[in-house]
Amino acid sequence: MTAVLLVAVLGLHVWLANFGQASASLRAVLGLTLLGLALFHGLNGVRTVVLDFDVGVQGRKLTTMILLLLGATSFLFGLNGLWPLIVGG
Repeated sequence: MTAVLLVAVLGLHVWLANFGQASASLRAVLGLTLLGLALFHGLNGVRTVVLDFDVGVQGRKLTTMILLLLGATSFLFGLNGLWPLIVGG
Protein backbone atom coordinates (compact mmCIF):
# COMPACT_ATOMS: atom_id res chain seq x y z
CA MET A 1 0.00 0.00 0.00
CA THR A 2 2.81 2.42 0.78
CA ALA A 3 4.24 1.91 -2.71
CA VAL A 4 0.97 3.06 -4.28
CA LEU A 5 0.85 6.09 -1.99
CA LEU A 6 4.50 6.88 -2.74
CA VAL A 7 3.87 6.83 -6.49
CA ALA A 8 0.77 9.03 -6.14
CA VAL A 9 2.42 11.59 -3.85
CA LEU A 10 5.60 11.60 -5.92
CA GLY A 11 3.55 12.20 -9.07
CA LEU A 12 1.81 15.13 -7.40
CA HIS A 13 5.15 16.47 -6.20
CA VAL A 14 6.70 16.30 -9.68
CA TRP A 15 3.62 17.85 -11.29
CA LEU A 16 3.59 20.75 -8.81
CA ALA A 17 7.32 21.28 -9.22
CA ASN A 18 7.01 21.58 -12.99
CA PHE A 19 3.54 22.82 -13.83
CA GLY A 20 1.63 23.83 -10.73
CA GLN A 21 1.45 26.87 -8.55
CA ALA A 22 1.73 25.90 -4.89
CA SER A 23 2.82 27.73 -1.79
CA ALA A 24 6.11 26.87 -0.14
CA SER A 25 4.31 25.47 2.88
CA LEU A 26 2.25 23.09 0.71
CA ARG A 27 5.41 21.90 -1.00
CA ALA A 28 7.08 21.41 2.38
CA VAL A 29 4.14 19.40 3.72
CA LEU A 30 4.21 17.33 0.54
CA GLY A 31 7.93 16.79 1.07
CA LEU A 32 7.31 15.65 4.64
CA THR A 33 4.62 13.28 3.42
CA LEU A 34 7.06 11.82 0.91
CA LEU A 35 9.73 11.53 3.58
CA GLY A 36 7.40 9.76 6.00
CA LEU A 37 6.12 7.34 3.37
CA ALA A 38 9.61 6.57 2.05
CA LEU A 39 10.98 5.99 5.55
CA PHE A 40 8.12 3.71 6.52
CA HIS A 41 8.28 1.79 3.24
CA GLY A 42 12.06 1.36 3.31
CA LEU A 43 12.46 0.56 6.99
CA ASN A 44 9.53 -1.86 6.91
CA GLY A 45 11.33 -3.66 4.07
CA VAL A 46 14.54 -3.80 6.11
CA ARG A 47 12.57 -5.15 9.08
CA THR A 48 11.00 -7.83 6.90
CA VAL A 49 14.39 -8.95 5.60
CA VAL A 50 15.91 -9.07 9.10
CA LEU A 51 12.95 -11.01 10.49
CA ASP A 52 13.34 -13.57 7.69
CA PHE A 53 16.52 -14.69 9.48
CA ASP A 54 14.43 -16.05 12.40
CA VAL A 55 15.95 -13.84 15.08
CA GLY A 56 13.50 -14.90 17.79
CA VAL A 57 11.03 -12.89 19.83
CA GLN A 58 13.66 -10.70 21.52
CA GLY A 59 15.37 -10.06 18.18
CA ARG A 60 12.06 -9.07 16.61
CA LYS A 61 11.38 -6.58 19.39
CA LEU A 62 14.90 -5.16 19.28
CA THR A 63 14.88 -4.86 15.49
CA THR A 64 11.49 -3.16 15.53
CA MET A 65 12.53 -0.69 18.24
CA ILE A 66 15.84 0.17 16.56
CA LEU A 67 14.17 0.76 13.20
CA LEU A 68 11.37 2.73 14.83
CA LEU A 69 13.88 5.02 16.55
CA LEU A 70 15.89 5.38 13.34
CA GLY A 71 12.76 6.28 11.37
CA ALA A 72 11.50 8.76 13.97
CA THR A 73 14.91 10.42 14.24
CA SER A 74 15.22 10.67 10.46
CA PHE A 75 11.73 12.13 10.15
CA LEU A 76 12.43 14.73 12.86
CA PHE A 77 15.68 15.64 11.10
CA GLY A 78 13.74 16.20 7.86
CA LEU A 79 11.07 18.16 9.72
CA ASN A 80 13.78 20.38 11.17
CA GLY A 81 15.01 21.19 7.68
CA LEU A 82 11.56 21.92 6.29
CA TRP A 83 10.12 23.72 9.31
CA PRO A 84 10.95 27.27 8.05
CA LEU A 85 9.04 26.57 4.84
CA ILE A 86 6.04 25.19 6.72
CA VAL A 87 5.67 28.13 9.08
CA GLY A 88 6.62 30.66 6.41
CA GLY A 89 9.64 32.07 8.19
